Amino acid sequence: MADPASGAGSALDGAELPAAGDLLLTDVLGACVAALDPALPGGDSGAASRVGLEAGGHRQVLVVLADGLGRVPLEARIGHAPVLRAHRGDTAVAHTIAPSTTAAAITAFATGRRPGATRMVGYSVLRGDAPRADGSAPEVMNLLAFAEGVDPVQWQPCDTIFERLSRAGVGSCVVSPPTFANSGLTRAALRGARHVGAVSWSQRMRAALRELQAGTPLVYLYWSDIDHVGHHHGCGSEQWTAALEDFDAGLGALLRRLPEQVAVMLTADHGMVDTGPDLLIDLARRPDLDEGVDAIAGEARSVHVHARPGRGPEVLARWREILGDGAWILGPEEMPGVLGEGPGSALIGDALVFPSGRAGIVDSRWQTPASIAQVGVHGSLTPDEMLIPVVRLA
Repeated sequence: MADPASGAGSALDGAELPAAGDLLLTDVLGACVAALDPALPGGDSGAASRVGLEAGGHRQVLVVLADGLGRVPLEARIGHAPVLRAHRGDTAVAHTIAPSTTAAAITAFATGRRPGATRMVGYSVLRGDAPRADGSAPEVMNLLAFAEGVDPVQWQPCDTIFERLSRAGVGSCVVSPPTFANSGLTRAALRGARHVGAVSWSQRMRAALRELQAGTPLVYLYWSDIDHVGHHHGCGSEQWTAALEDFDAGLGALLRRLPEQVAVMLTADHGMVDTGPDLLIDLARRPDLDEGVDAIAGEARSVHVHARPGRGPEVLARWREILGDGAWILGPEEMPGVLGEGPGSALIGDALVFPSGRAGIVDSRWQTPASIAQVGVHGSLTPDEMLIPVVRLA
């Protein structure tokens, strides 16, 4: 991601970014396609070999993405996941993209492209460039849902691998809740695949098995409860451990019913860290940071700082001075080194701030109490958030 020779180098000291040749989330779906046929569009034979798949050696592939199942929290609870523990020898460690968050990562997974190219640069983005002299709330668009009048297909310009396969006559499907069928994120990231609606973990597994039994070549199964539980209770909580246990037990049941000649891969979109009220930096109570800032977007662990006109360099310098080693802070010219080249960086504003410990940056004047109260958070560049497992299960 970041080039050590770029201007971002010193700003990223200590960040968990991949070295050249490291396995990335953007490699995983290409590896699965190559397992079907390396000549298919999007297929990556090299990546297939690295994750234990034989290029062209499989009739069908099931890829499971467990939202929030980072490598660090998983390893801390691996004793509660006997199926995954039994596959430790088939597990590779990969890096997700930056920012380490769902909208950005799932789009990167499905396109093989980084957020700079896809414009999916965080949980949310600021809409409109005009300063809000009247003190009104900033217009922030959630990139999971999008806003009325914004077409996700136009917003996210990169072809998905599912689209490329569809044009080649190869079928694929996405198994997720029915309410996700026409969601903004589905249309932006997963277009080209047929949607199959199912709610509970057991229902989604049965739906995936039906698709495999019907001959669908590529089946993508999404599970979000681990992430949801982490947000509400923290990834160090008993509830998170229970969610992992349920997920692992379901994997065992799925593998026992799997048709022959089906390869199964598991990965995640990001990890998570736990924060708390005493670790939050609230701009409403920090005039030293708020001075000259028009609005923030992104999320608490990956903050887009939009300065008032003409004040960008001043705000960037002051945030760096005040936060010091407590954050990795990038200016506009440094953002493409982390996000990837493309139009995405232009959406972020004057600074991109990744807290380096367990802090979060919020603004209680505009953000909801529920969003500020989340215990488990992600988006930054720590190992807990950036490292993900890639597991060959069958």
